Amino acid sequence: MEESTFFSLDSEQQVLLAALLAIIISEKLNQSQLNILGNFIESLGQNILLIQAVVSSTPPSAQSDSSSDTQVQDLQKSMTLLQQDLETMKAKIAALEGKQK
Repeated sequence: MEESTFFSLDSEQQVLLAALLAIIISEKLNQSQLNILGNFIESLGQNILLIQAVVSSTPPSAQSDSSSDTQVQDLQKSMTLLQQDLETMKAKIAALEGKQK
């Protein structure tokens, strides 16, 4: 698989990119929206780390036999969790927008 440019950045470049994105994204958001978006991104990161931990803790012999099925199930679980998080955030944003009007 070809490696994308993002993964070839060194640590200083990744920190700089993250800082620039945070500044650009946050310019248009209010305090409540920043809080919700920050929590969402943190939740997304935690879910990615959880997937990585599960995949790396699976014994190699089990990975070869049922790797595809397990990965699909893990991805389905992750998608379900992300969809639940998204619905929660949509509700929070709607509630916040209702309070601002």
